[in-house]
Parts: sequence; structure tokens; C-alpha cells
Amino acid sequence: MRAAEEIAKEIYEVYVSGRQGIVLEMEHKQEFEPVIKILREHYFENRKTGRTGLDIHYGIKEGSHGAEFAPAVYQITKICMRKAEDEELQLDGVSPDSYLPAVLERFMQDKTIGFIVLNHYHLMENRYKGKLLLALLQILRTDYGGQAPLLLISVDKREHLPQELMPYLHLIQGRKPDTAEIQEETERILAKKGLCVGKNFEREIVSYLQGFHCYEIEYLFQRAQLLYGEEAFDEKKKRILELIGSEKVKLLDKDRLLEWRMVKNAEIANMDVLKNYLQESGTIMGSLEDAMEKGVEVPKGILIMGLPGTGKSLFAQYAASVLKLPLIRLEMGRMMGGHVGDSERNLRQAQKQAEEMAPCILWIDEIEKGFSGADDKKRDGGDYLQRMTGGFLTWLQEKKSSCYIIATANSIKGMPPEFFRQGRFDRCFYTAMPAETEVRNILKVHLQKPGRTHVEPVINQAADSIIQLAAAQRRFMTGADAGALVSNTFRRLYLNYSSQDGGLEKEEYDRQNLVSVMKKEFEEMKVFSETNGKQIGQYAKELENSGFVNASLKQKSGELQMSRYDDRLEYFIMQMQEQSGGCA
Repeated sequence: MRAAEEIAKEIYEVYVSGRQGIVLEMEHKQEFEPVIKILREHYFENRKTGRTGLDIHYGIKEGSHGAEFAPAVYQITKICMRKAEDEELQLDGVSPDSYLPAVLERFMQDKTIGFIVLNHYHLMENRYKGKLLLALLQILRTDYGGQAPLLLISVDKREHLPQELMPYLHLIQGRKPDTAEIQEETERILAKKGLCVGKNFEREIVSYLQGFHCYEIEYLFQRAQLLYGEEAFDEKKKRILELIGSEKVKLLDKDRLLEWRMVKNAEIANMDVLKNYLQESGTIMGSLEDAMEKGVEVPKGILIMGLPGTGKSLFAQYAASVLKLPLIRLEMGRMMGGHVGDSERNLRQAQKQAEEMAPCILWIDEIEKGFSGADDKKRDGGDYLQRMTGGFLTWLQEKKSSCYIIATANSIKGMPPEFFRQGRFDRCFYTAMPAETEVRNILKVHLQKPGRTHVEPVINQAADSIIQLAAAQRRFMTGADAGALVSNTFRRLYLNYSSQDGGLEKEEYDRQNLVSVMKKEFEEMKVFSETNGKQIGQYAKELENSGFVNASLKQKSGELQMSRYDDRLEYFIMQMQEQSGGCA
């Protein structure tokens, strides 16, 4: 209720300051009903007449052709809301297209009415809107000396109101409940249902509920119990989180700007420096209030640049699983609209939605697609791109919510240098072609996944053989290549076993043939260094003056002799760098 109280207070303050018309940008009636209740009980109660306001919304009306579904007037009294008939309103015989203007003109002069609510303007049929617009303009341009009722217009999005009205209206956006409100409502419902969950699980539930209204929480809990029974609030199965996640997919799908990602467990075998930094940020976010009291600022997030297949997307999922936060994906391509102002509006809306769902991780995928070229004054559409970039950078700088950003980019070429200044992101990292140790660890992670653990005795031999072969042939893999190699190997083992006549058990067959099949699959696949050598060279040039931090631990020069794999990888990168246009 705190959000409703704040909105009602703002409405009244704006009204007594002299603004007659106010727009409530709210999608659902359940959002503004508590606001109307507070206005009625605390600000506009008329003790003499018992009437406090009028509510105009669709209802059954008797027309010239019988009953029809049309805007009807309801009187808000201290006790209840009752429908007012046309005779009582002295509006008998008024034509449908003139009905709403007549109601407003009749009651804007009535000093016994505190406020008039015009519900869901965007849902009204066009036949009512022509004369209504003229009447609204007349009313809003008239100086009533502070004696006329407050006029409240509700709409799902401000874009659905005629632009002619906007100069005369004060806009108030709906507000989602904050973490404290959701916590209170969650505890109330759990107690009501006699459910007891651990504090960590409860905190996780509250995180997932960010972005919903309080009136939706009980529905979600009830539905989870009906679907999953005792498993709904089991702390190991956590089925309630699955349901909230699926509902959030629907919530975000309406605007198609953000995408909700369910993440259970994600493993990552490299990027030790980046993982350590994430852990530090997680420690602060886990005790945010205490940290802020001691002078620590809210972590903003990180930017990761890297070649395709080097684990940037996987890291976003890993971060969500480690910090136990919801993962929301923003794809820059979805922000681009077809009309002037659409892209900027979409990005603002996406930012607003993400903040409403905090604490969360906002993964901005391929950020360069949205902002590369913003400094190019000759580029078509450069003005809108500069405005979009400026708005986004201001948001990054001033953001105070616990919406932790992980922005990923394949390249920063063409991106405005302002992105990399202090205060935008906490730190900028890069992922490189994995070194020998990392390739080995990545192969092992994939070889130890469920259904593959029986090959444990030979995984070191398998990893060694692939690394030796790759070094000898100068065919260097990304993490994605390594994952694909293991996947292809187990596919081939399964097919070969199905067609063989031997008497070996499947697990023993896999152990005996893993190394040879894996080497054969490696010989047949095209790895990233073969198909994208020039891209590797260009990437190396970008890094030279970027100031980005290596996401992985790098062996210090002279500390140990480089392995053959690493030595040949470094030489290969130098060659590609020269071929792509010489050293920067």
C-alpha cells in the first residue's frame, strides 16, 4: 500500500497546487483502485453530501436499441459505489457520442464532487472520443479558480492519449512495490498458509517476485500449490521459482523488450579473475544496506568484450546461478523501432522494467549493436542514436537500484569512448582465446557432465591428446569449440556402439574408445582459429589500447616456460594481427 499512498499524496499536492487534470499511467484497475480508495477516505470525503466522486467506466447502459456495453457513471460515496441512471444525472436522450462530454460539463461545475475518474481512456471506442477530446480540452483550458473537481484519466501508456491533451495534464506513472513491500506481503501469505521456509529461500522468492504487484503474489502462491503440491515450497526443488519465472516470461512478453531467463546451475572453467570480481560484488549486494551505510556504492555492473564462443553469454548465466538472482536479457536489436523516437522510448521502458525487477542481473547482449557509430555525425539517424546513447549513459551513471548489469560485446569498435569512462561500469574485462590450462579445464567440465561421468578414468588422457593435436596442427579452440567437440564425441560413441557386435557394456565401450573417437572428431571439425583468424587478429589490435582487464589469470612473463600450445597460440595471434593490417 505504500506505493498507493505515495501516489495519492502526489495527486492531491498537484491538485491543490492548481493542476486540474492528472493522468494515471497504469495498466490494471487493481493498480489504481487502492489510490482511489485513499483519495476518497483521506482527501476528498464530503461529510455533508456523502458523495466524494464519480467513476466513469464501461457498464451495461440502456440505449435506444436496448441494453449495450458503454461508458456509464458510478457515484462514489462514503459507503459504496452505485450506478447513476441517466434520469438522475439529467442526461435523458443525450446521443452516445455526446454522453461523456455532457457528463463532464455537468459535473465539473458541481462543488460537491471531489474528483472524477475517467477509466481506461485507451479502451474507449472511437465513436466516443471525437467530442470527448474537445470537451476535455475545453475543461482543461478553463480556470475554475481551484473550485472544480479533480479530473483523473487512467491509461495504460501515455502514448495512447491524444498529444493535444498532454500540455494540460500532469502525468503520474504506476509504481511497482519495493523489496520491503514484497517481503511483507510474502511473509503475510506464508503465515496465512501455514508455510515455513528458510530465510535464504524466502529471500530468493522475494527476488523473483520483483516486478509483480502485491495483489498478484497470493495468486502465484495459490497456483504453485495447485500445480506442484508439497514440492511448490520444497527448498531443494523450488518449484515456486519455476512458476514465477514462467509468469514473468508472460509479463515481459507483452512489450517484447526484455527476456526472462531461468538459470539453475551453470559452470565455467576459466575467467578466474572475473569470477573473483563477481564474488566481491555479490558480497556487497548480499549486504547492500550495511555496505551503503559504511560508504560503499551500489555495484553498477561490468562490460565484457570477447570473441564469439569465449564464454561471455555463459558468464551471465553463471553470475545468475552464483548470486542466486533472476537473469533478464536485453537484446539491443529489439530496441530498434521503425518510427522516430521508438528506439529511445523502448530503451527507456526496458530500463524501467529492469529496475522494477531489481535485485536482478540485466544481461545486455551484444551492446555494440545498439551504440556503435553514435559518434559518427555523417551517419543517417545519428541524432537519434546520440540521444539514445546519452540517455543510456546517464542512466548507467545515476542508477541506484540493485539491477546489476552484465553487458557483453564482440567488439567495441565504433562505440563512443564515454562508455568506458569511470562511473559507467565498475570494470571492463576481455575474454581471450583460451590458453592450454583453460582448454583442458573446459574439456574436463564437459566430459564430467551428467551421463558422461563413467569416462572419468580416461578424461586426462583425452584432454592431453586433443591439446597435443591442436598445438601440432596450430588449430586453436574457443570454449564453444571444446564443448561442441565433446558433444560430437558422445554422439559418435552412441551411434558406433549401436552398430557394433561386441559384447562390451556401453560404459566400458566409451572408456576404451573415448580418446580415438575424440581425436577423429577433432580432425573433422573446423575450429574458430581456422574460420576466423582475421577476426582474432583484429580483436588483438582492439585490446592493445583498451585498458580492459583480462578475465583470466595470465602467466607472468618469465615466470615459467610457456607450454607448446600457448607458445604457438601467441605466435598465431601475432601473425593474424599483422595480416589484419599491422600492429596498432
